[in-house]
Parts: sequence; structure tokens; C-alpha cells
Amino acid sequence: MTNTFVAAVTLLLFVLPVTAQISASPTPVESSSTASVRISFLPPPLDGTISLGIYDGSGKLVRVLHREADLDDFEIGTDSLNTSWDGKDDRGAELPPGKYHARGYAVGNVEVEGVGFFFNDWITSDRSPRIERITGISAEDGALVVTAKLRGGESQSLICDSEGNVVGTARQPVRQRGCAEIAKLPQIIDPLDCAAGRDGSLWVLTRENSESQATEVQQWSSTGELLRRLDIAPEDPQPARIAASADADRIFLLEENASMQRLRVLTLSGTKADAGQAVSEWKVELEKKISQHKNFTVSDGKPVIGGADAKPLETIVIKLQSNPLQKDERASLEVASGFDASGSFLKTADGLPLQTISETSGLSRVVVARASEKSVDVFQDDDVVVEQFRISRLDQMMAFDCGDFELK
Repeated sequence: MTNTFVAAVTLLLFVLPVTAQISASPTPVESSSTASVRISFLPPPLDGTISLGIYDGSGKLVRVLHREADLDDFEIGTDSLNTSWDGKDDRGAELPPGKYHARGYAVGNVEVEGVGFFFNDWITSDRSPRIERITGISAEDGALVVTAKLRGGESQSLICDSEGNVVGTARQPVRQRGCAEIAKLPQIIDPLDCAAGRDGSLWVLTRENSESQATEVQQWSSTGELLRRLDIAPEDPQPARIAASADADRIFLLEENASMQRLRVLTLSGTKADAGQAVSEWKVELEKKISQHKNFTVSDGKPVIGGADAKPLETIVIKLQSNPLQKDERASLEVASGFDASGSFLKTADGLPLQTISETSGLSRVVVARASEKSVDVFQDDDVVVEQFRISRLDQMMAFDCGDFELK
């Protein structure tokens, strides 16, 4: 909505005295199928959008009549804005005759800003592939290629740069090299995965025995000599897939446990003596995680996994601008966050949508937290990543009331 909104309101103020109360002019009109109520009102003098709801006698919101509507969505009368209600609720069911109430909010220059992504290092912007899980890895000409399950179930092979950013797609899915295809070592009874390395060496993922929970990474020479091993602590995500560079001692590990999937790129940086044995030292060049976060909460303005003691608020009270047409004091409003098939939005505590936050579909949860006196943070989860938005200038809203009317 542009300044035409303020201009139209100014025109209405010229027609009506400023002391006039906002009121409804309900006019039941019989039709072939249902009753219709005409609602006329004088909106607050605030440039923005209008959200208007119909409430029953108990104060329950029964119909979102207008959601973030522009001035053009209303009929402009000589002394009011006009709209009509067909007597139905949001599901399209006819409501019983009785007394109803209309009220709403003018929403001005509210700002919505994306802040960041959490619990999935593969997603760093709205343009990032929505990677849900990595299912395979390979090293193609020294570059990392991953096969990923994307949100929606599609599988795609993605080429990554040295920082793990997706820079393209591969034509064929990553082909997992089975250990039997590369070499056979009688010392390794049941390898989990293998990869060909530098100078004809073989990298192997193995466990000491079938009951062990810790996986060991081993490098064997082309002549069957154990060159080095890399121990993974049992409490860490355990290697499930391995790929290796053909011209450097560089390995790619896909690791996972019940709470996390992790991809690391490690390069051999040196060897030192420890108690008479040679110990390899590794440099972690890249680490990207996908964390399970179903029960995340908000603590100190950030989403955290667990944190049972830091429960997010369901509603937050904000101060509105006073409406000069109602001669009211500066009103307070309880706001909450909500979502539907079209995305997320800021709403009143009783459910009237006020401001669109995002158009991300398939959301499973949204959480609101206070950021300042005039702003809130909303964290939305689509089961792949949690995204944070900041909604500022929330004082740029005014309430208005259209009064009671009778549905016949």
C-alpha cells in the first residue's frame, strides 16, 4: 500500500469530524443462499495494510475477512471504507444468526529481515539446495562430490568447492566403491567402506569386532602394510563412508550417530613419535554438520537443541500507536507466530494474521522470542533447517474497532 492510503484516510477525515467514532453500518441483505452484512468503517490514519476479523459473541475469531489487504481491496465510500461479510466462517460454513463484532489492525512500515540458518551447515541462504541428508561421497579429481537427499525426497549429486559450498551438479550419482572392487586384505574381516588413495594405498573403515561401537580409519599400502590409523572417539559421530584423494594424503569422511550427521575433510599434516610409536597428525580442512533439532528451544536469542529450562514464549506483548479516531491511549497487543501451507506470519494471540514473514512451505513449527521493545524474532522449522527472522518496527500498528452488528 502506498501513500494513497493516507490520502484516502485524510479525505475521510475531512468528510467526518475527527471526533467521530469508528463504527459499523451493518446492513443485512438477503440473497439466494445466505445472508450478507455490509461493514463500513473509518480506518486509522496509518499508511500500510489492513487485517480485519469477525468475532462471535464470546470474542472468538470466526473469520479472517481481510488479511494484509490494500486500500484497493475495499470499496471507498464518501465517508468510509466498505466491505461485506457473507456470514460464513473460514471453512465456508454458515454461522448461526446472532450478534457479531468486527475489529482489526492497520499495519505500517514493519520490517522483516532474515537473520540466519541453524542446525544444517549445508544451508546458508535461500538459494542453497535444501539438503536433508548426505547419502554418499566421492573425490572426483580432488573435488568433493556428495549425493544428497533433498527436501521432498529427490536425490541429487552435488559438486562442492574447498569450503563445502555447492557449486554445481554432477551428471551421475556418486558411485560407492565396494571394498572387493579395490583390493582384498586378509587382515580386514568385515570392512564398512573402502577408498583408493595415494600411491595405490587403500583406506578402510573397520571395527575391532562386531560388538565395538568405535570405528577406526586405516590406510594400507599397496603391499599390505598398515601405514597409519585414525581413531574416532566412541561418543563422536562414527564414519560410515570414506573417499580419498589419489594424489595427496587427504580423506573425506561421512560420519553419523543418532543426533548428527557430519562430513569432514582431513589432510595429513605430519607424524610425531609418541611412546616410541609414530602418530599421525591431521588437519581438519572442512566440517559440515546436520543436527537433529526437533525439540529445539530458544535461549539468549538463539535456537538450541534441548534446553528444557529455556522455554520460548507463546505470545509477546507489544505497544501500538494510539488511534486518534478512537481517542484511546496507546494500546497493547499480544502477538504470536503462526504458519500455514503458504508460509509463516505474525498474528494476534487470537489468530488474526498481521504480517507475512516468509513464503516457505512445509513448515512444522514456528517459535517467537522477544528481541527488543519494538521487535521480535521468529524461528521457523521445515524439518531440514531452522531459519531466524527479525520483525522490527512493531510499534507501527494501530487498532481499530468496527463495533457490533447482527447476523440475521
